[in-house]
Amino acid sequence: MKPLYRRLLLALFYIASLVAVAVAASYFGRNFTGMGPAPTRSAFAGRLPGTPDGDKRRFQFFYATNRDTKDDATFNGQGNKLGSSISNGTFDVRISPYMPIEPRVWFDTKNVDWAGQAELAPEAYAARLREAVQASPQKSLLVIVWGFRDWFRSAALKTAYTAYVLDINTPVLMFDWPGNQGEGRAGYRASREVATKSAPDLGRVLAQSIRDTGAENVWLMGSSLGCQTICDAFAWLETQPDIIKGKPKLDHVVLNAPDVSADAFDDKFAERIQALSRHLSVYVTSNDRALLMSHWINGSRRLGRSASISELPEERPDPYEFEEAMELLDLQAKGVKNLAVVDATPVNRTRNLHHFFTDSPEFFDDLYRHLLQPDNMVSRRLQSLRTENGTNYWILWSD
Repeated sequence: MKPLYRRLLLALFYIASLVAVAVAASYFGRNFTGMGPAPTRSAFAGRLPGTPDGDKRRFQFFYATNRDTKDDATFNGQGNKLGSSISNGTFDVRISPYMPIEPRVWFDTKNVDWAGQAELAPEAYAARLREAVQASPQKSLLVIVWGFRDWFRSAALKTAYTAYVLDINTPVLMFDWPGNQGEGRAGYRASREVATKSAPDLGRVLAQSIRDTGAENVWLMGSSLGCQTICDAFAWLETQPDIIKGKPKLDHVVLNAPDVSADAFDDKFAERIQALSRHLSVYVTSNDRALLMSHWINGSRRLGRSASISELPEERPDPYEFEEAMELLDLQAKGVKNLAVVDATPVNRTRNLHHFFTDSPEFFDDLYRHLLQPDNMVSRRLQSLRTENGTNYWILWSD
């Protein structure tokens, strides 16, 4: 019996070892490589207004673009020419009620289907946008700005996906700029230049939306290089007396994985954001899966951002985003009370550890609560931490 008993123990040990290795590999894959699957989320409540269209629902969104619309490739291809004026209109997208939250699902026609675009005259556009804002429960408008590599249709499909998953009953306006100036470092540097050139146009779109729609809540959200356009647009808005005076005209500015110049978050930015927006939330992550929290608590700066600003985001060293976050926390320490810095590293599991703002259900859940109840942190998956210089930041945890 002893040999049989010994073999049984060895077999059980072998099986337990295989299970342990599988669990460890799964944990490592999900949490350290950026290739893990996005977690599931409960069915959307369907707050975003739409109409039945076959086996999908049809949704309409607004756009403002400074691309050259005389170029046929702007709307029907991947045109990247910068125009001399702003074109406005609407676009329609059909979305399946079974669409999952996963990377690049907006390119899957089974889930997200392009249904056309229509340019509108300025008067008709303004009237349609105002009507939509006034019909929304919060008298709100969500403005979205995307970043590097997007062409018009890719940005539009991603906007529709984001609006559907965020699931707020609000009209959505996409500000589109030609961020697809080519691949590699040369293309990236060219896109950075266009991002800055596009800032006054974004400023004009925001000013018009504030003045003409009667919106009580204007939410502005940018991602990656689009955040540079937003930061530079604030400088243009500062030249508009009716926008800058009185109470802030924007309810909330949200910057996701901001890719901005090394001197963007300076004292001038602090003055502008406090004058223009009641709330500023910045979601950042660490590229190597180590929580930024460990850097922030230690408070040690090992690398400036200037040396890496011309590199592609996926090629930058980990301390890059740490430096960016520290600049924001420095502004908070100087008295910027409406600033919240959120470390989204724990929910950043997919692709190249940069696109949590499209791939993470927890991010959408948190953003939904934050836009509608910005002062209520109780119901959110956030843990407050404090740095050695007395500033506060938040960790967004997964389940």
